[in-house]
Amino acid sequence: MPMYGCICVECGHYETIFRHISQRDDTPVHCSQKMVRRVEAPSVQVDIGGYNSPIDGQWIEGKSARREDLKRNNCRPWEGMESEKKEAKKRAAEADKTFEKGVEQAAYNVYNNMSAEKQRAIDNAA
Repeated sequence: MPMYGCICVECGHYETIFRHISQRDDTPVHCSQKMVRRVEAPSVQVDIGGYNSPIDGQWIEGKSARREDLKRNNCRPWEGMESEKKEAKKRAAEADKTFEKGVEQAAYNVYNNMSAEKQRAIDNAA
């Protein structure tokens, strides 16, 4: 998305905004009036520089290679501690669900593999 500079004609306050080209005239309000878009030289956001992946040591060059590296290693980008805690809870809940399903399956298998006499003894005890 392109960056646009906006200035308040009342007080001179300056803001940089990100908008789709179709929304370039949709400027913020400051001092109770819409800010004026200021024409500036375009800036170019360069791709990230190369580095060795901390996951597997492979050379990573650019954003697309970074996305592929994260996907290949079943990782995701850092999004802050709150997001990390939320993801940890989600993964723990999934692990608990998988564990409980495994326990149920094991109990089912044990019950069905025991003799009819033992099954009746368990059924009568319950």
